[in-house]
Amino acid sequence: MKKVKELQKITRRKNLNLIVFEFIKRGIRPSQICKILKIKKTSLQYYLSTLKRLGFIKKVGYGVWEILKEFDQKEVQKSIRVAPNSWGSKFELLKQDQIRGHAFQFKLLIPKGLRNWDKRGEILKRKGIEFKELNHLFGGGQSLTFKGRKIHLTNSSLIIYEKESYIADLSKDAKSAAIYHFLNLVRKLENHLNADFSRQGQYKFRVTRQHYALIKNALAKQYDEKGEKLEVYSANGLWFVIDNSYNLHEVETVNPREADLDNEKVQNFFNSLKALPMTTSEIHTNFKELRDMMKTSSENQIMLGQVLQQMEKNVLRITKKLGDDKDVY
Repeated sequence: MKKVKELQKITRRKNLNLIVFEFIKRGIRPSQICKILKIKKTSLQYYLSTLKRLGFIKKVGYGVWEILKEFDQKEVQKSIRVAPNSWGSKFELLKQDQIRGHAFQFKLLIPKGLRNWDKRGEILKRKGIEFKELNHLFGGGQSLTFKGRKIHLTNSSLIIYEKESYIADLSKDAKSAAIYHFLNLVRKLENHLNADFSRQGQYKFRVTRQHYALIKNALAKQYDEKGEKLEVYSANGLWFVIDNSYNLHEVETVNPREADLDNEKVQNFFNSLKALPMTTSEIHTNFKELRDMMKTSSENQIMLGQVLQQMEKNVLRITKKLGDDKDVY
C-alpha cells in the first residue's frame, strides 16, 4: 500500500501509462486502479488498450493482466492519435489491417437550467472568443474553433467534430481512445467557457458519426491499383466503402450507429480469409459439391422411404397370414 500511495502522489507529474503499468505489475485490479487514481473505466480502458497494443501486458482473465515486458516510454510516445498531416511519417509504422478510427462526431447534451447558457453569445463576445452565428439551425447557435476542433454550441447540446485519427488493433479500442480524448477536450472547454456540462460529475453524450478503416488491406489495394471504388448499401444506407484516403488502401465501415460493430465483422472475415485462403472459384465449387450432396441425400431419403413403405406392407401381409393360420387350428 505504501507503493500505491507513492504512485498516487506522482500521478499528476508522471505519464499515466507508466502509472497504470506499475499498478498492473503489482497485481492491482483495474477496479481498484480506478478508485485509487479517481478515473473512470473508459479512461483506464484507454491506457490498458495502449499498453496491450504495444505488447507490455496481456489479458489472462477477467480483471487479470500479465506483464510481458518492461515499460518503455519511447514506444508509448508513438501515440495512436495521429493528425491527418502526419500520415507520411507514420505510414510505415502501421500494420496491415490495423484499424483507423476517424471522422468522429460527438453530441454532448447540455444540463437543463445551465446558468447563462441562453446568453452564451454575449459571454463569448465579452471573453473575446471568435465565433460565427449558426442562423441555419432551428433555435440558432454558435460555431467556434477550440484546440483545432470545430464546435457547435446549440440550445440543448454541444456538437464536437474530431479531426484526428486513432490507430488500434480493434475498432472498440480506437473508439475508446477517441472518447477519452473527447472527454479531455470537454473539460478544457469547460475551463475556457467557465461552465460545467456534467450532471453530478457525469457527461451525457453519444457518438453521432464514426468511421473505421482497415489499413493496407489487400482487397482495397487491388481496387486502388485499378482506380476503382466500391460502395455497399443495406436497408440502413451506405455501410461499407473502398477508397484511397491518404493512400492507405483502406476498406471502411461508415454507418453512423453501427460502424464499430460492422468493422469487427469485416475484420473477422478478412482474418478468417487470411487463415483459410479461398478464391471465388473455390467457393463456387464448394457450393456445387454441397448442392450435389444434398441432392443425392434427398434421392437416398426418397429411396429409403420407399423401402420402409414396402417393408411395412410385407409386415402387414405376414401378420395377416399368421392370423389366418391361427383360425384354422
